[in-house]
Amino acid sequence: MSPSIRDLDDLKTFVLVVQERSFTQVAFRMGVTKAAVAKRIQGLEKLWNTHLFYRNTRKVIPTREADLIFQKVITVLESVKELENSITNKDELEGILRVTCVSSMSRNFVSDIIEKFQELNPKIIIQLIVTDSLLDLMEESIDVGIRVGTEVPSGLVGSELFKNRISIVASPLYLKSKEKIISPKDLEKHNLLYLDFHKSVRFSGTNLCLSDVTKERNFLSNDAASLVAMGLKGKGVLIRSFWDIEEHIKKGKLVPIHSDCLALENFGSVWVIHPSSRTPSRRMMVFRDFLESECSLRFNL
Repeated sequence: MSPSIRDLDDLKTFVLVVQERSFTQVAFRMGVTKAAVAKRIQGLEKLWNTHLFYRNTRKVIPTREADLIFQKVITVLESVKELENSITNKDELEGILRVTCVSSMSRNFVSDIIEKFQELNPKIIIQLIVTDSLLDLMEESIDVGIRVGTEVPSGLVGSELFKNRISIVASPLYLKSKEKIISPKDLEKHNLLYLDFHKSVRFSGTNLCLSDVTKERNFLSNDAASLVAMGLKGKGVLIRSFWDIEEHIKKGKLVPIHSDCLALENFGSVWVIHPSSRTPSRRMMVFRDFLESECSLRFNL
């Protein structure tokens, strides 16, 4: 029979050592001796057949293996906590929830929704990882991802929050000083501000895409916020996801350019996703449902 973990305190000790970087501090917090802490860690190192910490005179540093194991151990301990709560009929949600999204989503709606969620669930700790890179949710031990795409990626489970509608807008000052835009061809006379991966977006009911009507782009950026800033300053026609500019439209700082033939196809959808190989926690499911509800209300879906 292979060896196994016999005491959850071993796992709790491991987590605390990672967090505190000190055997002495962990011993004080747990009310045990420093030797007892070291013995538990040595037992886990033997069990997992790996070196968990580098030790020097001032602090304890987790190895790469310890960092990889850490989030998995956190998940196990939180699952045990949820089991205890369900047995004692404790309804209040608590624990850590790791969420990731791109910066424009965080800025425009995700942070606001998280704030509302935590007001209702004050014992939930949310770690929001904001990055424009596509993180591996399993490897990074992330509970919830919010992403734009045409479908849910393989190995993940998800539901659609809303269609990623692309809007054509400009500042009132820009529209007053420039030629009218009625058809896609009219855009050839204007400086266009959009992310490169939107150049293939087609005009509805046609084979014409943005790149076909782009004659002038004097400002290119992979940062959506910079493009929006240029649009607000009247530096060109801005083409962005509606959720990134809705507040500016409400305030009259940007004006939609309406025309039946100017309508663009959706650029995929915005999804809420989580790893398929991990049983979702109750707090994750409650957060997902809350996110879906808030997006529906916010964007009038």
